[in-house]
Amino acid sequence: MTAGARPLVLLLGDHEVGRVRDAIEARPEPPERIHVVAPALVRPLDWLATADDEAQRRAEVRVLEVEWTLADDAPVEGEAGDVDPVQAVEDALRRFPADEILVAGPIDVDSEQALRGFGLPVVRLDKARRPRASRPVRALRRLAAGHDNATPFVLFFGVNALLLLAGIVLSALVVLLLWAIGEL
Repeated sequence: MTAGARPLVLLLGDHEVGRVRDAIEARPEPPERIHVVAPALVRPLDWLATADDEAQRRAEVRVLEVEWTLADDAPVEGEAGDVDPVQAVEDALRRFPADEILVAGPIDVDSEQALRGFGLPVVRLDKARRPRASRPVRALRRLAAGHDNATPFVLFFGVNALLLLAGIVLSALVVLLLWAIGEL
């Protein structure tokens, strides 16, 4: 990062504040401005219940922590972002003219490649990288995270299939019980 640089910090972990501060302070010149975006970390049950308000509040708290920590180094602004880190960065880039993306927290290979698609240098503040998952696992993760248009249909079909299976098992148990007591 050069003098006058404008990094966009993608805050993926809960405990990344110290890493961000250390990375900014280790630069030879202070940045002109810093923008922090923290994607909402929605838990699976919260996602199913569409209860992502708590996740948005936790993301806002993480952003405020980084803003307060970096306030002495440069003007800092931030926002809680979308659940999808790539979408959160895309939204932030519409409002903030960043010249690099700093990733604080573990990121998978696919998301890192998608971030590079914005044409900006992507710098990971930690070297931990999640390995690329197999295609079916990635598809299931996208589906479970709600990043796939088929999610409502798969959820509807899955719930109905489970109810059908439960009905079959219950019917078999009733027939078995009736047979056992000699009513059949």
